[in-house]
Order: sequence, then structure tokens, then C-alpha cells
Amino acid sequence: MGVEVLVPVAFFGTIIATVWLVSYFNGRKRLTIHETLRHAIDKGQSLSPELMDRMSMVTDPVRADLRRGVLFLAFGAAFGVLSALIGHQEAEALTPMLGVATFPIFLGIAYIGLWAFGRGKSEA
Repeated sequence: MGVEVLVPVAFFGTIIATVWLVSYFNGRKRLTIHETLRHAIDKGQSLSPELMDRMSMVTDPVRADLRRGVLFLAFGAAFGVLSALIGHQEAEALTPMLGVATFPIFLGIAYIGLWAFGRGKSEA
């Protein structure tokens, strides 16, 4: 297997592995919270509204949208800076790399928009 095949396979494999790891650990976090609550209920402890609010904040999708938005913006900005640095050496590489940097920037803007629209809504 040559380098022409190995590099794309490794690149896309890394993306798949990253998405899987994030999903796996988010699922484990939710499962741990549910097991903790179940154990407390089985022991006969009363669950105060403050405790329930704190436990729900761990998996709050509105807060997660803000975090994801900021991370995507930072990733896009970092890729933009990288493209500017590479553009000093290879002028033809600047435009395609800036084009690739726009994808995480727009994803970040979308997540921050979801955060802004969702933070005022109360759950039913």
C-alpha cells in the first residue's frame, strides 16, 4: 500500500475515530449520571430540585452548542492562520486553504446561533 492510499485512509480514519470517541464518552457520561440518580433513588434518598437542575446542566444541549461553536470558530481561525503562513511560501495554496477554513467557521457561527436562540427557551 503506497503513500497515496495510506495518507487519505489515515486522515479519514482519524476523523471517524475522533467522532466515535466523542460520542462514546458523551454516552458514558450520560449513563453515569443516570446510574447515580438510579442508585440514589434505590437508597431512598430524596432528590432536590437543585440537585436535578445541576445534574441536567451536565448534559445541557444549549451550553454544548456554545462550546461547540467556540471550538469550531477557533479551529477555523487556526486553519486560517495556518493557510496564511503556508501562503507566504506557496501563494497558490492560500485560496483553497482559506476555503477549507470557512467550513468550521460557518459551523461555529451556526452553533452559536443555535445557542443564542435556544437559551431563552424553558424546557417543558
